[in-house]
Amino acid sequence: MDSAQLLDILGNENRRRILQLLSRRPYYVSEISEQLEVGPKAVIEHLDLLSRAGLVEFYTNNQRRKYCHIAHNIRLEVFVSPHSYEVKSEPVMIDAKERKRLRREYGSTSTLSSFSDELQRLWSLRQELTLAQQSAQAMIEELRDMCAKAIEHIASDYLEAEILQSLMKGAQTTEMLSKELGVPPYEIEKWLYRLEENRVVKKERERWYIN
Repeated sequence: MDSAQLLDILGNENRRRILQLLSRRPYYVSEISEQLEVGPKAVIEHLDLLSRAGLVEFYTNNQRRKYCHIAHNIRLEVFVSPHSYEVKSEPVMIDAKERKRLRREYGSTSTLSSFSDELQRLWSLRQELTLAQQSAQAMIEELRDMCAKAIEHIASDYLEAEILQSLMKGAQTTEMLSKELGVPPYEIEKWLYRLEENRVVKKERERWYIN
């Protein structure tokens, strides 16, 4: 799903409350309406939007009652700092081999206790990975801040600074820089060749690098 679309959907408090409710178990419309104290018509409109976005699905049980549930595992990340704005969403999926292993190790004979132990272990592992990710991100932002100050002493104007900031992420073509910065390719090339003359950047196989 497009990250911007997902942000727009989650920007509504009632839709967030519906998803939070559905994370417990499947519900039908009147239950959601009663639990959230929101009119059935409004609930149906929210569910319709969530369904069209692929976040919610419907099914009918044996009593022909229509239930809705969350359709997919999706992770949304938003990161804002003085030097970056990143929004990304991605599906959370398990590969077939790992699924097979889990079903083999935790089959029908497993107890709630064994499920609980494994969940606790995985939650602990996730927390460790999250802390490691946060630490790495903090160091990235500290280096970006140091980099920005260094670029201030090198760049002659804002466009030159933006080009250098973009190249710090990795090699790019003129067209890639043009698209990212919203500047015509010929303008980008003019600044790149000036930076090349000053030995700040170099060009190899149609890609530009920090020298």
